[in-house]
Amino acid sequence: MSAFGGPIQRSDMAYLAGDPGLSYEILEDHMNADSTDYETIWRAARAAVVIGIEQEGTREQNYWLDPAIILSERAVTIRPDGIDGIYWRGVAAGRRAMNAGPSYAVGLAEAVYTDAHAILSADSLHGGAHNLLGKLNYEIMSLSWLERTVAKTFMGNKALEDTSWENAEYHLQRAADTWPDFILFHFDMGQLHKKMDRQEQAIESFRRALSLRAVHPIDISLQKQAREALAEWGLTVDLPTSGMSRDR
Repeated sequence: MSAFGGPIQRSDMAYLAGDPGLSYEILEDHMNADSTDYETIWRAARAAVVIGIEQEGTREQNYWLDPAIILSERAVTIRPDGIDGIYWRGVAAGRRAMNAGPSYAVGLAEAVYTDAHAILSADSLHGGAHNLLGKLNYEIMSLSWLERTVAKTFMGNKALEDTSWENAEYHLQRAADTWPDFILFHFDMGQLHKKMDRQEQAIESFRRALSLRAVHPIDISLQKQAREALAEWGLTVDLPTSGMSRDR
């Protein structure tokens, strides 16, 4: 791959080809030579997050998510106003919170909340930041009433206090509207509709996710999950970009 430019270009090629592991390896070699290169470090955090998401077990996921948090924090230290560093720090924290104990999860949730709002204050149309807030609201509201009450009472912070299903829907929809080519955002919107027993809206969101071309490494997995969700309603999709028919 050395014929295709420098390490950043090669790592981007590997990432977009669905190989975040190779992308990380390329960046890791470059970071050993230059540990202060912002563009390299946030991309390494991105690759680590995606690798972590693809792992099966919690321990295996955290093996990559914890370094992703460290890398993204380093990127933000190097460039405090760098949107990519802040965004991937928020993504890493949000994913890690799903595997964390209560006290650590609350701190991570606050970090997601803070990072997402920092991005939106600079760019109100940043679909990724809206998705972060939408998912944060979705995950917190999906907790039991007792779990939310205990968390707010003993570990309360702005992220926990400012949550609702309305906020979840608003931000997830804003993400899908502002960055309409992202499979993840339509998939997350479908998950919300499914959670709220809105079958027709969920079907439409999952269909939209399946109509798009897979770009990011996680997209194929998301489209597989979308097909599985539709299958629960007796709907089948032959290919990710094909139409859908009801089983008779």
